[in-house]
Amino acid sequence: MPEISVIVPVYKVEPYIHKCVDSILTQTFTDYELILVDDGSPDTCGNICDEYARKDSRVRVYHIENGGVSNARNIGIGYATGDYIQFIDGDDCINEGVFNEYISILNKEEYDIIFSPYNKVDHGGNILKTVDLNYSGCTNKEKILDEFVKNQVDTGYYGWISNKLIRLDIIKKHNLKFDEKITLAEDLDFFLDVYKYSDKYYFSNKISFNYLQEAQNSSILLYDNLDYYIQLLINLKMKDFIIQSGYYKGENKNILDYRIVDYIFYIVFYTKLDKSNIKNKVKKLYENKNIMNSIQVKLTLSFKNIVIRFIRKNRYKLVYNCLYIRKLIRDIVRFIVPREE
Repeated sequence: MPEISVIVPVYKVEPYIHKCVDSILTQTFTDYELILVDDGSPDTCGNICDEYARKDSRVRVYHIENGGVSNARNIGIGYATGDYIQFIDGDDCINEGVFNEYISILNKEEYDIIFSPYNKVDHGGNILKTVDLNYSGCTNKEKILDEFVKNQVDTGYYGWISNKLIRLDIIKKHNLKFDEKITLAEDLDFFLDVYKYSDKYYFSNKISFNYLQEAQNSSILLYDNLDYYIQLLINLKMKDFIIQSGYYKGENKNILDYRIVDYIFYIVFYTKLDKSNIKNKVKKLYENKNIMNSIQVKLTLSFKNIVIRFIRKNRYKLVYNCLYIRKLIRDIVRFIVPREE
């Protein structure tokens, strides 16, 4: 069996796939398998993957009907045979010597997860930002939990897909999978389960990969189309993880409590202003007791908090009226005060 299984979901990444795969195949450490999952890509990505498989026996290609990146990763997990698993997106590139770094660490001692910093780059390869945390070397879960929520909110580090090498048996033993219903922050949702069943971590100082922040196939949704309900559930899941770990206090508690309230508000604020729609949204929130019980912050007097209070009482008409009056006032102000050219 190989030591590392590398899983790359492939969908509409024709401009980037050569660079991605080449960055993997040119690693000086060679005991790995590369699993390319062609997610029904309508361009030539499938043919490109097949060509790599013909040239290198470490490459295996699976062609599937388009089902989304989470489904493609789950397919890859099912075929993985390595001791450890590495996810890479098809428009990202792993840096030279990364696998050597990982194996040299594991040769000294086994870990559940190896974390690493990464670069955000533009199309010209210019580094826009290096994302790193103030940890180095061996640590256990308890040492990072005090700042877990803040670090995640500030950097996205713990939810990023490609900056982690994970012991595969943690995933397979607990049948962990990416939730195929989630289209944004599905990585964090998955990794919260991984963190639940892991403990021994290593933080490498080697920058592992370059994330192309401006990729044309970016999965980031338009702001107005973001599913705030799903994001609320992910934040509730992070809260449960922090509570179970015994660290629901201090900054962890403050940040989570306010984010949960914000997402409850966003669910009704960034939606179609229609009485029936608002009624359904408020009802869905109100009937979820986990959501209602998670409103822990003191609701001071503000427009957002007035709306939250009405949601807590299932007063959807008052929620609608608040949103309607606000929109009406904004429309009047915009009419009276013309925009500057």
